[in-house]
Formats: sequence, C-alpha cells, structure tokens
Amino acid sequence: MKPLILLGLFPWLVWAGGNATDWSASLKGIGSGEQTWLDKVPELAATADVKQAISLEDALARALSKNAPGVLDMLGIIDAKTWPHMIGTDIVCGVPAEQTAPVVEDFYQHTRLALLGTDKGATCLWILEASYEEWKADNARKIK
Repeated sequence: MKPLILLGLFPWLVWAGGNATDWSASLKGIGSGEQTWLDKVPELAATADVKQAISLEDALARALSKNAPGVLDMLGIIDAKTWPHMIGTDIVCGVPAEQTAPVVEDFYQHTRLALLGTDKGATCLWILEASYEEWKADNARKIK
C-alpha cells in the first residue's frame, strides 16, 4: 500500500521540485538587461537570501548600461517595498568600489552615458557621480 501512496505523490513531488529558481541563469539574464528577465526581479527579490540579494543587485548594476529605463523601473519597484535583503537604488547605482580601477572606470563611463540617455535616471546618476567621486578621493588618499 505504501508504494502506491508514494507513486500517487510522485507527480506532485516532481511538480513541486520543478519550481526551483535557477539563480545562475536568472542572474545572467538580468545582467544582460533583457526586459523579460528584468520583469522577474520582484519575484526573485521576494525570496532571495542575503547572498542572492547581493548577486541580484550586482546583476541589476551590470544591466544599467544595457537597459537603463528597464532597470530604473525595477528599482522603483524594489525601493517602494520592503524586501527581506534588498537595498535597491543606493547599491545598484553606486560604482563597484571593490573592483579594480579599470572595471570601476568602465562601469562609470558606460553607466553614466546610459543614465544621461533617459529622463528617469536623475537619482541614480546622482548616486553614481557621488560614489565615483568618493572612490576617486579614496584612491588619491591611498597614493599619498
């Protein structure tokens, strides 16, 4: 009898396991800036643990230069709600100061141009500029 019960539960177990999120593919898609992937951000943010939330914000930052309006729309949603581990605009729009100087410079230049190309990007552009100036000042102090 027990094997019949397990056999009867098998389709449900397969279905329940099929809803697992492929974070690697999701982060790659979001980082590409494709709108279909960006539309999944609120759903992912709602279930993300700390590490996943950081990775999600990093992917959004990579997408900024590729689809600034789409990322800014998602940041508006993220910023308007209380997500367990998401910070949002303040993190996504800042330069990746932990990266090497060429990576930071490249991020700044490409993201700045993308944000200047949209009328939605004023706050994000301000955060980008401020974090870039702070990063440059920190680097100048290290040299002295």
